[in-house]
Amino acid sequence: MKSNASPDIKIFLIGNKADLEDQRKVPREKAESLKNDYELDLFMETSAKTGLNAQELFAEAAKLLFQDYCKYKVIKSKKEGEQLKAEPNFEPQKKKACC
Repeated sequence: MKSNASPDIKIFLIGNKADLEDQRKVPREKAESLKNDYELDLFMETSAKTGLNAQELFAEAAKLLFQDYCKYKVIKSKKEGEQLKAEPNFEPQKKKACC
């Protein structure tokens, strides 16, 4: 899957309707196997109905993306000879004027 995309891309496999275990179509082991076979970055089962793993999913995705961001900042800083900061600089982007 990642061979057709940027090497930095993150791919998550999310299973929904975890609250309907008796109606499961894909065994958890099969989904875990797909994650490993395709070298996906995250697999998690959720339930939109009950909220199971909803916050955990976003927290884990944010953590993975932040780790990648920090690696990028280190590489970029080393190339430019900058001094590394303890905290990344998250400044909101200014909107471009229309027309």
